[in-house]
Amino acid sequence: MKKRFTFKCWNCNRTYNLLREITNDQVLAVACPYCNSEGVVDLDPFRKKPEKVMRSATYVPGKSTDLGEELDLPDILPTQKPE
Repeated sequence: MKKRFTFKCWNCNRTYNLLREITNDQVLAVACPYCNSEGVVDLDPFRKKPEKVMRSATYVPGKSTDLGEELDLPDILPTQKPE
């Protein structure tokens, strides 16, 4: 599902909104609508491991019990110049 995110351009420092779907990729590529500069957003610094939850559960073969990773994204995602 796509969600609206706010980005800050690395080149012109203006903020803009785009619809993006966050996947397991660690880098998003975006283009500023004002100055047409390509930018990248590294999602790795915003990843956090969920806290361990102690609970009694029934083991189900073939079903993962891993809670996975979560993203703690700021209101405005900073972009960087692509390398």
